[in-house]
Amino acid sequence: MDCLFVKQLVFQRKILWILTEGGRMKYVLSLWGMLFFLSSTAWGQAGETYEVTYVDSVGSNYSAYVPQPLVETVVEGETYELRSRQGKILATVPVSPFMTIGVEHCLMMAMDVWKEQLNIKEPVRFKVTFNENMSPDVEIQTTVEYALDKNRNSAPLNLLNQVEFQRKDEVTTIDINAYVYWNSSWANELEFGYDNLTTALTRHLAHILGFGTSIVQCGTGINFANPNTASLFDNLIVNADNQSLGALVGFGSSEAIETFLAQDLYLNLPGGRLKMYSNPQGFVLYRSGCYFSLETDNLMNYPYQDKTRLLPINPETLDALSAIGWEVKPHELSIEGRSLDAYGYGSVYQGHTFKAFGRDGKPIANAQWKYQLYNNHSGTYVDKAQGTGGSFTIPSILMGDEYLDKFQCQQGRVVCEANNGTSVSYPVFLDAHPLVLGYQISNVQDTEDSYYFSFDITLNYVGSDNGVLTVCNEGGSAMLFDIKGSGQTTIHVPNAFKYSQLWIDVSLENSYGSGTKRFYYDYDSNLSKGAIGINFPEVRENVEIFTLHGVRLYGVSSLDELPRGIYIIRKSDKLKGSKIYVVK
Repeated sequence: MDCLFVKQLVFQRKILWILTEGGRMKYVLSLWGMLFFLSSTAWGQAGETYEVTYVDSVGSNYSAYVPQPLVETVVEGETYELRSRQGKILATVPVSPFMTIGVEHCLMMAMDVWKEQLNIKEPVRFKVTFNENMSPDVEIQTTVEYALDKNRNSAPLNLLNQVEFQRKDEVTTIDINAYVYWNSSWANELEFGYDNLTTALTRHLAHILGFGTSIVQCGTGINFANPNTASLFDNLIVNADNQSLGALVGFGSSEAIETFLAQDLYLNLPGGRLKMYSNPQGFVLYRSGCYFSLETDNLMNYPYQDKTRLLPINPETLDALSAIGWEVKPHELSIEGRSLDAYGYGSVYQGHTFKAFGRDGKPIANAQWKYQLYNNHSGTYVDKAQGTGGSFTIPSILMGDEYLDKFQCQQGRVVCEANNGTSVSYPVFLDAHPLVLGYQISNVQDTEDSYYFSFDITLNYVGSDNGVLTVCNEGGSAMLFDIKGSGQTTIHVPNAFKYSQLWIDVSLENSYGSGTKRFYYDYDSNLSKGAIGINFPEVRENVEIFTLHGVRLYGVSSLDELPRGIYIIRKSDKLKGSKIYVVK
């Protein structure tokens, strides 16, 4: 039974006792007391908060960490605050070995991109934690604090704070599974990881803002987080007959809510209805009514299939947030930047060209353009360039340190306004670290030693004129070469091992730090699988197989079973005469 209902029932019994035992005067006083109590009860309900959780599961191909022994408790340590541009989105983050500079960068990018889409009056606040005790099936989850607005609708506290400030958010938290193999690397780093952390954080910031139903697990069934009130988002969820999910508050049982959410679901927006995820076989916790089910790629789609991709904020998501009360900036137009990623990240040492498109995908001609830099000291944007036409190019100019963020990226935005008055702004993050653009290998020659070959490698880069090239094979041997020259240099590599994949690491330096990149290269050989020298017979009992590190392999009945790599094979009755076997 609901706790609030029990309180009201006890109070009603007290009123009946007063009316039975007392006279008229006591009745008036008691009626006044009842009105005062109901008023204060309503205020009490408005002050109460309710937690709603949103979860993304780990994809079958992306969790790369071997399961670790889980600690019994996660000790609370020191925290610090990350702030978006102009301090409109604030994240409290832990001092933790998991909170690397790459993770900070992903979080700040997500915050800044969201800030550019919303007019935020009171800062959006949330916490970030790294959870070492999270279920291995859970990738990332967010707990959002909901409360009641003045019309007794349930909404995220961060949204309510925009119109009727209540208090600072203390519960809303993004929990990141510390053992997921996250990709938090950037263009100037060695790449690692699979699941794109920036996309995951941007997606869960949408939940913090109010995207998704307020349905929660309640005992053996489901219900609204506040059983007496639907959320603003719940009221937008409709079935094919245009019946609202929110209409089930106070009337629908857990079974009725589950039945409703197993139907075809839509988000009823002013511009039309958009398909939401549902499963005809039944309600799916954390899924049904919490995500779009659109045919085109969308940040808030489910299934969330390719987790390696960097997905931008889509107009449909902004339309949904606008419908629940956020002051969303105009987004009838979209801007695309050449040589920038989906979030506007690129190199400050390159020029960048932008074009604008309408929602129909048609390019916008004769637009008014403006390039602004964000000044960290004043917290304001400063105009740096203007233009007119169907495209706009910003030059490769590095301004003062006051325009750099903590990641050494020059902060700015491109603003485009069409002739009909619609406009859009596009944040840019232009990295001052050196950037390796690519490489080309030529002049591949066999050497006198049949195990080795030589080649020339031409490197292309920007932002540096010195660095180190490292070429190593899977056996561990490495060759180092100095990189000299601006923009391009060619280096001769005299002795590279043929029968191993080469790792080619490029590391460049400038006054803002280093930029690194790794490439892989296989010698172009007609050998697909075979031995160096004479072919070795099929594996028999008198043949032993070892890795290059001397570990003997057992249970191999055929060389075809061996995975890619280099092996040492010898007959067990002979101490000499070992052969190298290469599987490519």
